Amino acid sequence: MSLTISNEIPENIRRGLLAKAEGKSWEECAEISKISRYKMLRWRKHPDADNLISTAINYKLEEVIGIISCAAPALCRRLLDIGLSERTRPYTAVDAIKTSLAFLQTGVIDRENKAEMRKLFRQIEKLEGQPQAIDI
Repeated sequence: MSLTISNEIPENIRRGLLAKAEGKSWEECAEISKISRYKMLRWRKHPDADNLISTAINYKLEEVIGIISCAAPALCRRLLDIGLSERTRPYTAVDAIKTSLAFLQTGVIDRENKAEMRKLFRQIEKLEGQPQAIDI
């Protein structure tokens, strides 16, 4: 089997590479692809393999971030309830309070960073000026 840039990745190999993005071992990926582990590792060297795996991982991360962001308000309320409850053991309350304050601090820092980045982008735009059309 010769791997050249013009070779497209067959569907069975794509399934195996996508399984790698899901955390499967190369042995499991080879089983999914119905090829040997050796051949699977050879396909891993294909120029498109890294991009395929990275893209699959990024899609999964986006999905996870969406799920967590939708649940964030309820999670924060629950965390605050735990931290403020008189029935919560002190060591648990301390962790809940620390976590709540860390979220707050991260949110403030993120906002400040975004504001500073916007300022920097505006300054860069002023320095670079408006793009000028060149008539040829």
